[in-house]
Amino acid sequence: MNVKKTQVSLFPLLLLCVFFLLSLSFCTKAGIPPKDYGVFLGMDTKDLHKLKDYKMVVLEPSNFSAEQIQEIKERGTKVYGYLNIGSLENFRPYYEQFKKYTLAPYENWEEEYWMDISNPKWQAFLINDLGQKYSSMGLDGFFLDNADIYYEYPKEEIYQGLKKILTGLKQYSLPLILNGGDSFVQRSIEESNALSLFDGVNQECVFTKIDFSKPSYLAQDKKSKAYYEKYLEKAKTAGLSVYLTEYQADSSLSTEIDRYCKENEFLWYNAESLELR
Repeated sequence: MNVKKTQVSLFPLLLLCVFFLLSLSFCTKAGIPPKDYGVFLGMDTKDLHKLKDYKMVVLEPSNFSAEQIQEIKERGTKVYGYLNIGSLENFRPYYEQFKKYTLAPYENWEEEYWMDISNPKWQAFLINDLGQKYSSMGLDGFFLDNADIYYEYPKEEIYQGLKKILTGLKQYSLPLILNGGDSFVQRSIEESNALSLFDGVNQECVFTKIDFSKPSYLAQDKKSKAYYEKYLEKAKTAGLSVYLTEYQADSSLSTEIDRYCKENEFLWYNAESLELR
């Protein structure tokens, strides 16, 4: 008799607890904001579902059709297309056509070579062939890799070559984000022409770094971190948008990066690996 009374009196309380937990679960899921930014250069079509929560992603356009790009955009995600302007990979269908214009192997990337971007044929191919082809797919912008060629070869013809490529790609009226290229970016800022050439910068490894011998992912050293933070502040002051790509930042470091990016209105992506899948 006493047991039965106890069960009856507890029943409304149990119902209340269940309702509270269900409500909490619903609110938690509903309140999760979309992920702001992601770089997925190694992704192919079977993994498109991974992009549904992102506001902006960078993809390799050659892996997708225009219809697939449009499908991603219809979900509310901006799609930027990767274009390697400063080096050449041996798996590209145009490798044989342009390999004679390469300068040297790209350290830590066995399939890749630095390009002589002062070469008019390479410039024309990037602007009039790849630029036109990719822009016609409905991309929201270009993510341009390896502007670091100017750091590797700090020659006037290389600097002018970069300017010519960027100026040519501007004809498609799409935002241009440079990945790396801090030497080129800072000279452009000093010469007051950065915003006329490109719209933003993405910097890898501000808070993390890669040990290519394993590979493994570590916290960035203080000196390099301080340099990149000063550089990105300069880019922000110049009116450029700023993005970070980090690698396997743990929860503690992620909290630090998140705070830094929110304070500066930057976006960042925590990649699982170099494959960027």
